[in-house]
Amino acid sequence: MENIQKMPLAKTGIAKWFSLVIILLAQLGTMSDNSGLSVATSSLINDLGASVADVAFANAMYPLIAGACMIAGGMLGLIIGWTRLFQLGTVLMFVAEAVAAYTDNMQVFIFVARGLSGLGASFLVPAVLGLIAGIYKGKDRALAFAAVAAVIGVANTAAPLLFGYIIDAFNYRIAFAGLAGYFAVLTILGFFLDKVEKSKIKIKYDLFGTVLVSSGLLALFIGLLKITEWGLITPINPEMTFMGISPSLPLVAVGLTVLVAFLKWEKKFEQKHGACLMPESFVKTPQLRDGLYMCGFIFLMFGAFVMLGITYLQLVAEYSAFDTAKVMIIFSTGMLLTSIAAPIKLNKISCRTLCNVGIGLCGLAAIFGALGSELQDINEFFYACALFIGLGTGLIASQASLIVTEAVNDRDATQSGGVQATSRNIGQTVGIALLGTTMMFSLTGTVKSQAEESLTLSVEAKYQVEQIASVPFLSDSGFEKLWQDKITEQKDIEILVDINRSARQSSVRLAWYLLALICLGFSLGMTRSIPKRSLSLAKP
Repeated sequence: MENIQKMPLAKTGIAKWFSLVIILLAQLGTMSDNSGLSVATSSLINDLGASVADVAFANAMYPLIAGACMIAGGMLGLIIGWTRLFQLGTVLMFVAEAVAAYTDNMQVFIFVARGLSGLGASFLVPAVLGLIAGIYKGKDRALAFAAVAAVIGVANTAAPLLFGYIIDAFNYRIAFAGLAGYFAVLTILGFFLDKVEKSKIKIKYDLFGTVLVSSGLLALFIGLLKITEWGLITPINPEMTFMGISPSLPLVAVGLTVLVAFLKWEKKFEQKHGACLMPESFVKTPQLRDGLYMCGFIFLMFGAFVMLGITYLQLVAEYSAFDTAKVMIIFSTGMLLTSIAAPIKLNKISCRTLCNVGIGLCGLAAIFGALGSELQDINEFFYACALFIGLGTGLIASQASLIVTEAVNDRDATQSGGVQATSRNIGQTVGIALLGTTMMFSLTGTVKSQAEESLTLSVEAKYQVEQIASVPFLSDSGFEKLWQDKITEQKDIEILVDINRSARQSSVRLAWYLLALICLGFSLGMTRSIPKRSLSLAKP
């Protein structure tokens, strides 16, 4: 009786959902940070003298740091409490946005602002998922996770549009300063979150495991992301070599080796202390594993859309930040529609069916992306691509977290936020690396072969093209500038610009088709353990 009297009364009505509102605002903030950056490409190039590679690395720094630290964030929440973890994340995000707004150095922007943003997200995102799993149960949990998916869609609609307007009307600094104020308010709102009962078992923090998983993931991510800069096997930069080859694959191998050692360490640590960064249930539960695949797939598609779609819009079609954001509204509206419809109108359809339909829509979107990329513009197929990616990812996002949390006990469900978030960032990083590498090799090979076969290009120009290690993905003006110091004849440069236009289009189309094949692989091999029933009908 004494224990029953101490239990808090269950909240009903608006009060029950007040914490969810705060949680959704936090999710909106982290997604706005990423989405806003995606339309700031031209501004960073013009204001900070950034290269396309710098901007790509800035976009990748967030998942790089966040992905390396989110598993640790999931366990830290069990120890210090999810509310404290939430506020720690909002404070770090505030500092990150303030640095982004005021720095005049692109390297500071990349390594300090984006690095702190990734670190803040490594605490805030697991806290968001952990709070939902801890506060809500059954059907309420399904609705809460669907609401998070819907907010991702809203963020991808509102943030680029708002960022684009602010960037075009003022500059990108005002946009990041506004985000800094937003996270300051969220820090205060964190005091009003419902409390999640902490584990009664005293949990020992796994410091050595944190070092292993963070270093392993960092090595893996950096190795993958640097392939376009360092080369796959033959080094692009002669100064960056490992035993005569590119250091990319050796670094990936080191990362994978460390991660294998991490899993072995975690098994022993859990047996001894009862809790660890990566509980054995996360590794051995097929449903949870496939749920994590779905989490990663969603963000793989996000990364692909930014790399292939947004880059093409801004550098090839020369869309402004605001015009780019208007195209992204199509994608975000699709995601918003299906993420809301799934738990309300489609809640009798099995999780596996919804995920497979979502993957199929994304596969069609990739084909439309290839068909919609013209030499210097986009066509109506590109808009269909944006819509279908949104519809597909919305369906999967409404199910992914629910699949994970319903596969394990309550404590592991709350801790799974860190692993879910890590799988998201792994998906995004692998997507950027794989598609970026495909584009680089295709673009470089096509430009070189077409230059060699050209009957009008001078011998001098052919020699200069042959000497370049890799051809970067550039606008027409950027590509022309690349050759001005190397080639004396203007007619040669004009011929190369025409060659680059064709090669640029074919490389992007190849990457889109590769993405379609990736979607097919996910549907065939990574949904088998997802339940053949609906998880949205569970009673609260």
